Amino acid sequence: GSLTARQAAAEALLVGSAAANQYSAPAGLSELREEVSRLYARLYPGDAYDPASEVIICTSGQESLNAALRACVSEQVSRGGRDGVIVFEPYFPFTQGALDNAPAVMQPVRTHAPGFAIDAAALRAAVTPRTGTVLLNSPHNPTGHVASEAELAAVAEVCVEHDLLAVSDEVYEHAVFGEGCRHRRLCDVPGMRGRTITVSSAGKLFSLTGWRVAWALAPARLATAVASAHTNLTYSAPTPLQAGIAAALREEDGSFGGVAQLFGANFELLATALREHRGLTVCDAQGGYFLVADAGVPDIDFVRSLAAECGVVCTPMSVFYADQDQSESCTLVRFTICKSREHIQRACAALAGRRGRRERVAGA
Repeated sequence: GSLTARQAAAEALLVGSAAANQYSAPAGLSELREEVSRLYARLYPGDAYDPASEVIICTSGQESLNAALRACVSEQVSRGGRDGVIVFEPYFPFTQGALDNAPAVMQPVRTHAPGFAIDAAALRAAVTPRTGTVLLNSPHNPTGHVASEAELAAVAEVCVEHDLLAVSDEVYEHAVFGEGCRHRRLCDVPGMRGRTITVSSAGKLFSLTGWRVAWALAPARLATAVASAHTNLTYSAPTPLQAGIAAALREEDGSFGGVAQLFGANFELLATALREHRGLTVCDAQGGYFLVADAGVPDIDFVRSLAAECGVVCTPMSVFYADQDQSESCTLVRFTICKSREHIQRACAALAGRRGRRERVAGA
């Protein structure tokens, strides 16, 4: 994790003012909100979020997501009972809990291997009078798909046409490694700035996931609603850790320690090992922390057999779908690439049969 962040947080803890170890304002330290605004103005020129009214610091990306969904669902319910949220499958399992907390009803739209691209026709068909919000995650967990300009345009067209709000989960924005690929924000598509809440995570950006510091960017109206939800969830993020992240953002040049290059190389190493030594079909990915592959057999059976045989563990993809009956037919599995190069190399050696059976070498 960022040395700058850790040193600044330690200073705030040990030698900072008394306020450094008390609650911050619920919306976050003003210095951190200002640095977040400056970061996005540098990364995405042409628009800036007002740190005083459009940036909310939260306690983890997960809490940001919960608060954002509460904000959107509350507004849409008040405007006509629209508590439906379109979610693209497969999706991170904690999404269901966030919807339950909103409370909202999931309206899943399936994407398919090997590319997991958004089907504009399927998206449009999923909209009902109950639909009020679209939840987008790009780069995507678990598939590593990065939404293209055309896909974002399709989402925006549906949102504008049906007056939908959007939550854009972009916590992996710094980890795009596909050749010629770059991260694009949904809020930058015409018509979306005033209807989108963008979520990102300092823990992901600086490999400090235990810190649980994140933020939501939104037009002032929605940011106020996010702040209200956040206040009722955790009240404020840890104050000295906010100070550490502010210091790290102040020095950040947009490379984020070369994480994208590391994860891209890890993807290629692991993909090659899975193809050559295990006969798996590896799905395309352009970013994120994961690799999805088709094992050709039921996912649960494969996960158990691989762990027992060589100590490499992965996650059955059936847990990433709303329909749990999928578990009987799903043959996809997810591996992790957000590890050190040495860790991935050990996993590749184990897949090739060059490591003892009992050592667990690759977490899911």
